[in-house]
Amino acid sequence: MAGPLRPHVAPGGDLFVPGESLAGLMGAVLEKGLSFRFEARGESMHPAVRHGDVVTVAPLAGRPPALGDVVAFVHPETGGVRVHRVVSIEGGRYVLKGDNALGADPPVGRDGIIGLVVGLERGGRGRRLGPASWSAARARLSRTSCFTPLVRRARRTFPR
Repeated sequence: MAGPLRPHVAPGGDLFVPGESLAGLMGAVLEKGLSFRFEARGESMHPAVRHGDVVTVAPLAGRPPALGDVVAFVHPETGGVRVHRVVSIEGGRYVLKGDNALGADPPVGRDGIIGLVVGLERGGRGRRLGPASWSAARARLSRTSCFTPLVRRARRTFPR
């Protein structure tokens, strides 16, 4: 039986830190007022954040996350770190969803949100996450049942 996942250096010199450990490490760095950078894995935020993009997360500095913000948070069911968009705020809890995901994550309290995504690099070049107004509109649209399938169909029809 395999033991628990622990941080280790992967071939090529990359440091692999499993989800729960990453949450603790990121939280400790952000508590000191510093930003935290890591390489995104997965496609749940495509096209805004793609697999392999370098994401910079900054402390919230007392500011609550707003509708449309992209945040790093601890997933309540897995304990791992995810980066998703705030799609609604209900009773002091945040409903988060990946732009490319069909469903929302379980609601998260303010204490489950680690930080705010403030930077993104793709291929060594800085990228913008888009204006806040577009992010808020995308967040509202992503709650509709037809949005994600429509985006996926458009991507297949009009590849880059």
